[in-house]
Amino acid sequence: MKIFLFSFSCCLVFLTWPSLSFPADQDQISPLIEKGNTFIQQGNYEGGIAILETVLRRDPQNEKVLNVLLHAYDDYSQKLISENRFIQAQTYIKKMEAMIQGVDQLSEPRSLGRENNAPSRIKRELASAKAFMLNSPLATAVDIVSLNAGREHYNEAVDHFNKHQYEVAESLLKESIELDPSNPYAYELLGEIANLNHRLDEAEAYYKKAFSLNPDPKLREKYEKVIREKNIDKMQQQYSDEHFIIRYRRSGSLEGSRIREFLREAYRSISQDFGYYPKYKVPVLLYDYEEYRELSSTAPHWSGALFDGKIRLPVYDNGGKTADLNENDLKKLIYHELTHAFVLDLSQLKCPVWLNEGLAQYEENKIQPVHLRLLAQAVRKKDLIGIDELMFLDPSLTKSQEKVVLFYLQSFSFTAYLVEQRRFYSMKQLLLEVGKETRFREAFEKAFGRTIEDLWGDWQVALERQLR
Repeated sequence: MKIFLFSFSCCLVFLTWPSLSFPADQDQISPLIEKGNTFIQQGNYEGGIAILETVLRRDPQNEKVLNVLLHAYDDYSQKLISENRFIQAQTYIKKMEAMIQGVDQLSEPRSLGRENNAPSRIKRELASAKAFMLNSPLATAVDIVSLNAGREHYNEAVDHFNKHQYEVAESLLKESIELDPSNPYAYELLGEIANLNHRLDEAEAYYKKAFSLNPDPKLREKYEKVIREKNIDKMQQQYSDEHFIIRYRRSGSLEGSRIREFLREAYRSISQDFGYYPKYKVPVLLYDYEEYRELSSTAPHWSGALFDGKIRLPVYDNGGKTADLNENDLKKLIYHELTHAFVLDLSQLKCPVWLNEGLAQYEENKIQPVHLRLLAQAVRKKDLIGIDELMFLDPSLTKSQEKVVLFYLQSFSFTAYLVEQRRFYSMKQLLLEVGKETRFREAFEKAFGRTIEDLWGDWQVALERQLR
């Protein structure tokens, strides 16, 4: 049984989707349901959910749609949480609970008996899930009130976490688990906070507890990663800068280090572009290459550095001395990863991957130009990735190396075009709007005054002209 299905507060949230032409003939509904289900099976959850929600608004008692949509909400919210996209996950969790709350208001379909219709089945699953979570044969009214209060605290904590208000979030999470000790995501988020504050023993304990409640492979990865980090951490010491907390080899020296100066230089440059200064110090951890690969085992093999809430840089040789790195290569990595920290802070962790990587490469390009030869080939062959695919593509899950490279090049080129057209003011407004949970296309139009499809078309024309 998926316990997570019915575990969050019952606040109603609805997204506004683009209008779809809807056939009046019931015989034509089935193809739409199949299309929505196909999108979901292919991983395009937002597109599939949009179609099914439209069908459900016209046919609210359609058992098949209710069933597929509930599972889609559940699967997508768990996927988002596994990617640390907590706010987006809440949206679909709340949609799911809103649907369940509406079950009592649905009239019974004439062709079905009460014990077999979808609303009865959903209510039975809801009662069963809550009883299971409370570890009792039947959940009492008091238990349910306590459970929901715990979820309310958790939801508030997520909001504060995304604003880097870790102390407030931590306090709310501890209250949450007192009321609802069965919520693995509260323990996981406590682990995230402890990890970001480099309290690794606490992080290990919280991740372990979360995994015991929800044996998800992603949680096991976090648990094992923090154990590996603890072993490496024994050999490190800490230096606190104005904008950074830097951990480096005990045998090394950071004073006068070019790494510290590069970090400061990158911070000045990026903050000037965005007109923004994060209200927290960015953790920076320095490793040798072997340590880096051990801690970034889930990152793509071609990654030269990593930002996962902490900037992780391989800068030492195997002997523990600072490696003889090319200055531009090192600065490029720092500019790239530090940009992720700015972008995710501005967008409250909700920036889409393509824009996040596009902006990181835009800053990196100041140090070392991004080569566009493969992009030029794709333009000549008319093999560009379409805007709809680009917006949802996850390069870490893409098997085609050629498509991954093209994803990065197109993300960079289109992002650079947007910045050149409107400077960083509109880009900053876009990120802030996305951080308010505005749908991306709507946020884009608010920030740039035109649709993303319009500017995508202009970019393609400009790109072809440039390459000619």
